[in-house]
Amino acid sequence: MEIGITQAVDQNVARPDNVPADRVFDFDIYRDVPEGTDFHRSWRALMDVVPYPLMWTPHNGGHWVAMRGDVSDVVMSQSDRFSNHTVLVPKDTAGEAYRLIPLSLDPPEHQPFRKLLNDNLGPKPLKAVEQKITDLTVSLIEGFRGKGRCDFMHEFAEQLPVQIFMHIVDLPLADLPKLKHLADQFTRPDGSLTYPEVAQMFRDYLIPVITARRGGDGQDMISRMVNGTVGGRELTDVEAQNICMQVLVGGLDTVVNLLSFTMSYLAEDHDLRRALAADPSRIDDALLEFLRRFPVVSSSREVRHDVDFEGVRLKAGDMVMAPTIVVTLDDAYNDDPLEFRLGRAGRRHSTFGKGSHTCPGAHLARMEMKIVLREWFARIPEFRLADEAGLRFTNGIVGSVKPFILEWDE
Repeated sequence: MEIGITQAVDQNVARPDNVPADRVFDFDIYRDVPEGTDFHRSWRALMDVVPYPLMWTPHNGGHWVAMRGDVSDVVMSQSDRFSNHTVLVPKDTAGEAYRLIPLSLDPPEHQPFRKLLNDNLGPKPLKAVEQKITDLTVSLIEGFRGKGRCDFMHEFAEQLPVQIFMHIVDLPLADLPKLKHLADQFTRPDGSLTYPEVAQMFRDYLIPVITARRGGDGQDMISRMVNGTVGGRELTDVEAQNICMQVLVGGLDTVVNLLSFTMSYLAEDHDLRRALAADPSRIDDALLEFLRRFPVVSSSREVRHDVDFEGVRLKAGDMVMAPTIVVTLDDAYNDDPLEFRLGRAGRRHSTFGKGSHTCPGAHLARMEMKIVLREWFARIPEFRLADEAGLRFTNGIVGSVKPFILEWDE
């Protein structure tokens, strides 16, 4: 992410009449993070130099960006002004292709669809999968512990949460590379596919799966959702496709990146790592701080009607990005927010979103991360980054750490 406030030379769109000239900055959510730049620190540096808490960028179709915690939270949670109808930029491409259920529905229409997710991702239904998460975590760690090193992203972070998720939805692991690639094209597109192509490929994959499970008695998440009801009626074919696609995209990406940010940070913070290894009872508190410190999502909302907000006039149809990152890095929300602090009082963040669309997979994410920290420290208490050049990061709707090597003494 380039730091600075400029009238971008390669503007995607001209500045609209309702955008004051001093609200324009050079910001592209899909622009790669420069080498040697830390993902979250680059966001904080940008927050420190923008003159207003709500800025506008000409990139990706032109859209507003919330640059302060309370502004982001308002945009995420007040659906009477900021609709979930479109949640990705560019609006006319990514946003149009990603109108999925229930994320793209506003209250109260989203509620019966959201219940289908809650009924499958709450503490009670996930209790049965806890032992499987533990067993897989231990198996993966033991698979490379004796080697003294691992490619954390490829050998662990991209294995554990996505394999667990594929178990929950009862899809073959052989399909995982294809589905993970498609999910990444929504959040961090590499240009290999257009957004409509991504959506259609998801539908082509899901249609026979849904058809085979309709009317059956399967207990996997897809079966329970497509055989569920909303408002006393069955889901339409399109609704079934959209809710299943939403589940796949969410389940195959976010936890991978939370794990990678967490473990890469531990590899560099020797005091924290040794404190947790010496006293595993502190892992619970550390997990809360990891979730606060490393939000990764920057979704958007569509302005419902003309409205005055943060000193400017927003027009109906305008897009406003609400990064979860700026919430956790706001001094008004967290004292010295870039510091990782065990025992931090009054942690505030929106890592799992805000309002009616708070991430339904939050419980699963917390469970997985807690198990990983517990089992990893029990087996590999001391580890470090193998690459002295340091970490590299990728920008996007979901930020990520590029693959890195961890090593330890055998």
